[in-house]
Amino acid sequence: QLLDIRLFDAKDKRVAHEKQTVKAKAAGESNCPLCAIGGDSNKARIYRENEMDADHVTAWSQGGSTSLSNLTMLCVTNNRAKGNR
Repeated sequence: QLLDIRLFDAKDKRVAHEKQTVKAKAAGESNCPLCAIGGDSNKARIYRENEMDADHVTAWSQGGSTSLSNLTMLCVTNNRAKGNR
């Protein structure tokens, strides 16, 4: 039951991915916000939804909600490196 309140649903992930992708393409940058500010070859990479993980902007353990307003999609590499921050 705890996972039900910690995991984002598929619809919210699709919505967040689409919103980030549209914005990133218009800006000529990656749809992973952490890649977009980096200096490597992924700075302008557009990731497919299955290459990204849903992440809480404010960590769930720090009171962040599991809602679309607190959801950002990060590439798998950056999400795993970010941890509980």
